[in-house]
Amino acid sequence: MNFERTEWEQAVALRHGSWLMRAHVVEVRAARLAEIIRASAKFDPNQPRMPRGNPDGGQWTDGGGGESGSDSSDTLVGGGSGRRGRGSGSTRLGNGQFAEPTPGQAARYAVLRAEADARIAQVREVDPEWRPTPSFTETVEGEISRAQAEALEAEARLQELSRVGIGQGPFAGESIPARGPERDFTTSERREINRIGSETGCHTCGRKDPGTTSGNFILDHQPPSGLNSTSKPQSLLPHCLTCSLRQGGWVSRRGSRR
Repeated sequence: MNFERTEWEQAVALRHGSWLMRAHVVEVRAARLAEIIRASAKFDPNQPRMPRGNPDGGQWTDGGGGESGSDSSDTLVGGGSGRRGRGSGSTRLGNGQFAEPTPGQAARYAVLRAEADARIAQVREVDPEWRPTPSFTETVEGEISRAQAEALEAEARLQELSRVGIGQGPFAGESIPARGPERDFTTSERREINRIGSETGCHTCGRKDPGTTSGNFILDHQPPSGLNSTSKPQSLLPHCLTCSLRQGGWVSRRGSRR
């Protein structure tokens, strides 16, 4: 019966964590869309473009042979690594070629790029050396797909790190501030972590039985001291023995590869 209850609690916590993640994505997208709408207030779909066959064909013009970039073309395709060229409406793709996104493509890319950047920043908070798999594209749609793929890859990495105890887990409840990376815990700190663990369980797996011979939860530094090269403030959360050993093995292997 206790096992079934633990499984149910895990399912509820995972659903809650997934909901919070999706809510964050919606907030990022809404903010970015609002920014795009403000920037596109002066967009004129009837503004003439250079004719086909012209080296700058398709770019916005002022109607008199000159070139004039629209607000929507200011979005660089390529995750910030592209640069303007050949005309104010052109952008450089990941393969070095030039292309011009439509207003709709620019809006879609901006939303997906913002989502990917937010996810990547979350990963680097606990795994600073992680980078998404590099790729090169030849079209604007390819760049849009790349941004979406990077967001999904970063989200998968976050879930992977959570499973090995890197970052506050899906069952994290209360925590207490760590006085430092040392493990010279006081009696009151141990008592408080045991209290939190008895209520919400191990912050990584949700188990309320720590599995230690003493019956005490292990005090877990987050971010883990072995990954906290910039000395960020740390918190202490309850860990069961299994998750603590898994986390320690992952950090040790990562250190040996550096």
